[in-house]
Amino acid sequence: MGAFKTVYDDLGTKVYEILKEMIVKGELKPGQKLIQEDLAEILGVSRTPLLQALSKLSKDHYIITVPRRGSFVKEFSNQEHLDIFDIRGQLEPMGAYYAAERISLSEIEHLQSLIDEMADLVKLDENADSLQLFTFDSEFHMSIMLISGNHFLHDILKNLNIVLCNSERILKTPKKSLEEHIGILNALRNHDANGAKELMFYHIHGGARARLAQLLANQQSSLKENASNA
Repeated sequence: MGAFKTVYDDLGTKVYEILKEMIVKGELKPGQKLIQEDLAEILGVSRTPLLQALSKLSKDHYIITVPRRGSFVKEFSNQEHLDIFDIRGQLEPMGAYYAAERISLSEIEHLQSLIDEMADLVKLDENADSLQLFTFDSEFHMSIMLISGNHFLHDILKNLNIVLCNSERILKTPKKSLEEHIGILNALRNHDANGAKELMFYHIHGGARARLAQLLANQQSSLKENASNA
């Protein structure tokens, strides 16, 4: 019995990772209902590992399960988006501060390579694919948190970034985000802890302002649409 359970657990983990990636990439959209029969057929698995995967996705806030209605990809409210930016605005500057104190040459080179990749995308197209840019942006931020030496900080922020990535993407213009990343890296390279902390603070809060503007614009658009349909 134990061997069978191990097989199902391993398969459930694999299904979890596949579905999580589909959510992250936007292949499964916020609010989309997850039809178990369809997913089982697409993934070629039985009901048991699929249910294990859905349970973990629900626990990790990627999906929500509504009794008698089914499971849906998580949609975040306006306030939840802003709450997450508030958490990031408190924690990421602290991570940047400690990263500046301990960053190595190889870690600087890694961050520079991420910036170079992002710069290449922006150079080719200032409206480059948002998922690609988000991937480099997220890795840049998470690498700094890892360099800080505080693994709890890294894990908390990694979860927040992944959870929102299918609806957030890059909020500022790619060029603006790139310029701010370069400034943060320069502070890290110079081991300027206070400078790195301050630049990260303005970088995150700039994203929060962009998110708020986006939410207000969407709200105004919805009000106009409702008024025209009245």
